[in-house]
Amino acid sequence: MFLRNAWYVAALARDLGRELAARTICKEPVVLFRTTDGTPAALADRCCHRYLPLSLGVHLGDRIRCGYHGLEFDASGACVAVPGQSTIPPGAAVRTYPVVERHGFVWIWPGEPALADPASIPDYRWNTDPGWAPPREDAIGGAAEVGCHYMLSIDNLLDLTHEIYIHQSTLAAESITESPMKTTRSASSVSIERWMIDADPGVLWSKAIWGDAPPGPKRADRWQIVHYFPPSHTLLDVGAAPTGTGAPEGDRARAAEARIAITLTPIDETRSVYYWMFPNNFTRDSAMADWLREAISGAYVEDFTALEAQQKSMNGRADPWKIDVNADAGQLAARRLHDRLIADERARQAA
Repeated sequence: MFLRNAWYVAALARDLGRELAARTICKEPVVLFRTTDGTPAALADRCCHRYLPLSLGVHLGDRIRCGYHGLEFDASGACVAVPGQSTIPPGAAVRTYPVVERHGFVWIWPGEPALADPASIPDYRWNTDPGWAPPREDAIGGAAEVGCHYMLSIDNLLDLTHEIYIHQSTLAAESITESPMKTTRSASSVSIERWMIDADPGVLWSKAIWGDAPPGPKRADRWQIVHYFPPSHTLLDVGAAPTGTGAPEGDRARAAEARIAITLTPIDETRSVYYWMFPNNFTRDSAMADWLREAISGAYVEDFTALEAQQKSMNGRADPWKIDVNADAGQLAARRLHDRLIADERARQAA
């Protein structure tokens, strides 16, 4: 089951060019393209004539021409040309989807079009803020298909104690499990917050704060604040500052910090696309961008390996988790919110 009256990322904006792009979103095949003025559009990826995927056709400016019999469709989904005849058959159209380009992502609404409110798109403004931008557009951000249900990735992001065990070379620090976590719930979001005071910052944050300074003991005040917005969006406010410089009190003048946008788009019940951007205030040259991209990409691969193994062990089983621990508070709250919204949507549809 998926929450359909919601926004999902369909593509990184920089990746959607003049070519047709096929996607599957909530099990629905979709074709994306840009019109001649650059506006993104999305249609059901199935010709209404003999059902060939439109993504196998040709992009003609503001239209798509089906690759089977040449019918042409505009961005509204209407058939506007049929080879060999001057009239358009009644009902010759394909579904169109509301699409918005914002914060470096192309967003799609697979539910009822009348309910698509762009104001409900998560605030990822740091993605395109020049003050948080890496040296080049493609330096820190990407997309990857992951063989798991998207809520397993949300679980992963709302319990960062896994960093100690999965991300030894980049993010691990023993202080994570030693520091208390605060969980905040609202009608539309869940947040977790953890501060690690006078702690080992780990490899990534040590490099972000002190660069290539000689090795030696370095202590930092480090924080992890993760916000979850249904159905599958997270914003990570993470960073570190030299101990005693005021970060816990709100002074981040000497901090290295990031506002990481991670959002999952379901393909089906066991596959999703993991979109991420890593805007930060410490990547100011290509060498640092290369190092960080390699480190973060490696960390994601470590996550994906674990998540796919977790999904594989769950396939064909309907039993719930055997136990929960204290660190699960955020993910349990997120799942309750997520499941309630799906139940509410299904109840409205049945009414």
